[in-house]
Amino acid sequence: MDTSSIAGSSLLMRTEQTQQALSTTMMKQAAGQQNKMANLLAQNAQQAPQPAAQGNSNFSFSTYA
Repeated sequence: MDTSSIAGSSLLMRTEQTQQALSTTMMKQAAGQQNKMANLLAQNAQQAPQPAAQGNSNFSFSTYA
């Protein structure tokens, strides 16, 4: 194996590692955004008005989703 082949293989491996690192970073960012969205939805659900009860034996139905 000559020097140029070894250098080419090394450069290819380095490029693949860089692409994997970028992909991992992008996945972490996407997961962070999904986590923020889940937190916002949880806060929104806590702040949503709750249906009022209509007597002891009657159940009320909420259309909030």
